[in-house]
Order: sequence, then structure tokens, then C-alpha cells
Amino acid sequence: MIENLGSFLSIAFSDRTLCTRCGTCIGGCPVEALSIGSDGYPAIDLNRCVACGRCGRHCPGGGLSYAQLTRLTFGDDRDADHFDGRVDSVWIGHARDISVRMRAASGGAVTALLLHLLRAGEVSGCLVTRMVPEEPWRGEAFVARTEAELCAASQSRYGVISVNAALKGLRSTAGRFAVVALPCHVHGLRMLLAEDRGLRQKIALIVGLFCSSSVAPPGVRDLLRCGGIGRTRAVVDVRFREGPWPGRICAIGADGRRHELHRSNFKDGAINYLFSFYSPQRCLMCIDGSAEFADVSVSDVWQRESTGGYRCEGESRLLVRTAAGRTALENALISGVLEARDVTSDPVFRTHRKHVYPKQVTNRLRVERRQKAGLSAPSYDRTAASGAPADRRRERLKSAIHSIEMWPGLRYLLLKGLVSPLGEPIIWVRQQLKARRFRP
Repeated sequence: MIENLGSFLSIAFSDRTLCTRCGTCIGGCPVEALSIGSDGYPAIDLNRCVACGRCGRHCPGGGLSYAQLTRLTFGDDRDADHFDGRVDSVWIGHARDISVRMRAASGGAVTALLLHLLRAGEVSGCLVTRMVPEEPWRGEAFVARTEAELCAASQSRYGVISVNAALKGLRSTAGRFAVVALPCHVHGLRMLLAEDRGLRQKIALIVGLFCSSSVAPPGVRDLLRCGGIGRTRAVVDVRFREGPWPGRICAIGADGRRHELHRSNFKDGAINYLFSFYSPQRCLMCIDGSAEFADVSVSDVWQRESTGGYRCEGESRLLVRTAAGRTALENALISGVLEARDVTSDPVFRTHRKHVYPKQVTNRLRVERRQKAGLSAPSYDRTAASGAPADRRRERLKSAIHSIEMWPGLRYLLLKGLVSPLGEPIIWVRQQLKARRFRP
């Protein structure tokens, strides 16, 4: 019997509060002793475990060295401690294929980049995500090897998905691969690739997605229940960004029919409640929202015109970070699969403060407060937040709202009310407050 497991295993085996469920420990285990458990956390087969400690070394949950990640990604020590991180150039663009663009969450730039890599033979497949048809409230990672599989996997998925667990299947598979990942996945992947030379040679490109939070597994199930979809087997997919930008959260029936699950659009509707009530505890302590250590990071363009309308509806913003990211973008532009313009010199296209605030201020304050209180919190080698008293009060309020997760029944009732007609006044007030900022 192996003793003192917590001393060398990933953080999930000693403190699940800090586990990101990124799957790095599973994908990096050289003897496949780890797997995804029924609750989404890693499970261990002690008969296989050889106590090598690799899973613990690459786990990003308990803490991160941004200095180390900077060296691994950029080869130097110039850590850029701000939301957008190290940026070589900034582009605004979209997929040229209108069908790809319309199906995507924003401009379809991620799908376009990956389509180019597949068509050019630069990769054999792309590690992406999809909702499980038999359990459409749950997402999974898989390797898309054809254009049809890749296009079917477009759009964003906000549930917790252990993307890096799928890395274990790449070791014995010929070819090179692109990986689409959230910040926590990228953290674990970079640390794993530093030690695993064989796997490192198989990864051609890391595409990072901006992330404010994931949604814990009960969130999508509860939203389906709120929509009166009790028999989830009648649903084959849940799409968070369906229809004209910015999209709506919809369940797709086996007959192809769309069932809208909330009022208003994605930006003003249910996603706000899901993040408030169903964000995993670890997401609330993450300080990287822009996938700082990807080769290229992609987000929506939420910047507004002075009149209040969005500046670049249905387009993607691409932050090129590394030589690999720059080459991939340039080749996609040359091939014609992607259309984009360089906006590096325009400060308007830096991440808006409203999107920076939760990660750079609120989450740092939460980490600091929890550490002082002796509660579980990750350790970072970046300076703690220096928030004003109002910022600290706001952090405590958000933490208090999130604490409703301790009462699942009450949480469900609140969600049900908010996505019903009773919640429409709240949406209206939210939209009016936004509009006030742009009135002449």
C-alpha cells in the first residue's frame, strides 16, 4: 500500500477545493493510474500507481509559478502581470466561410485557424470539446480529425471539462495536434510538456480561450429542468451561443428543434446567474482570464461604440503571443480561410476594465482573504491585490452570493425564477444601466 498519497499526487487527492479539474494529472500519468471519476474529479487505481510524483509536479491547482510559466512559454523572465499578458500582436477577424462564422460563438476564428492546420497537413487532429449526446448537460474533450468533426465542435462550452485528460491518447497516436484550452488547461499543459519530451513534439499549437469562469456540472442540468426538459435523453446537445451574435443558450432536441432555456441573449441572460451560483470554487480564485501562456488567445470583441452598440459584432479578437501563434495566424490569412486586420496599435482593443476586474482585482482579493483566514487558497508568485475598501466589500458580496451552492434546492429555485418571466425586470434593469453609460 502506498502511504502519504497527498505528498506527491495532484491537489484533488488532498484538497478538492483547489482542483481545477483540468485533467493534467490524468493525461500526464505515464502508467494510466488516473482516470476521470464519476464526480468529475480524478480517481486513482492504486494497483497501477508507481508514486512517480509527475501528477503533483504538473498540477496547477494548489499554486502556480508565473515566472516558471513565462520561461517555459517565452524563454525569458519578463512576466507581464496584467490581464492580457504578453502580446506580440492583436487582430480582429472572422472565418471567411459564412457557415463556419455563423455557427461559431463569435467570429469563428478558432475554427478557421484549426481548419487551416488540418488542410495544410500541419496537424493530424485537434483536441477540442463537445457536449456528450447521451448526457448533453456534460462536456467532453475529443480529437477532431476531419473538417466535419471540427465544425461540429465549434462554439464555446462553459461547463467543467477535463481537456488535458485526453492527452494520454495522443502518446500512442501518430502525428501532431493542436489543442484548444482554457487558462487552467494551458497552465498544466505547459508544465507537463516541459517534462514530457515525447508529448511536447506532438503539440503543434496551443489556442487559448478567454475565461471568466466555468459552470459546475449541476448548472446545465438545473437549467434544463428550468426549461421543462426533465427527460434529458430527448436532448442531444446544449449550445450556449446559438443563433445571431452574441447568441442564446438553447437545448437541441433529437428532432433538431431548438428549445431556448432563458430570456434575453447570452450576454444579458442566464449565463450571469450560472456564473453567480454555479462557478466552481477554484474558478473564483483564478487570476488568469486571457490564457496568457497559449500561443494565441481568442475572445469576443466586447468593446462598444460611443452610441452603445458593439464595435465588432460577430468577430473574434486574437492575441498572438508566440512565434508558433504568429506563424499559424499568418498562414491562415494567406490560405484565405481567415480574414483579419491588425489592431495592435489601437488601445481600444485592449481588454475592457469591466472584464479585467473580476480576475485581476476580485479574485486576487479573495485569495488574499482566504489565505489570511487559513482557508484553502492557491499560492501565486504575483503580488497580492491592493483593492480599495469598496473592492473588498464587493468581493465579499460576490462570495456570499456564491455560497448559495451549499443549498442546491434553493439555488435551483432561484435559477428557475430568474429564467422565468419573473426575471425579465432584472434583465431590463441590467440593460438600462448599460444604456445609461452611452447616453449623450
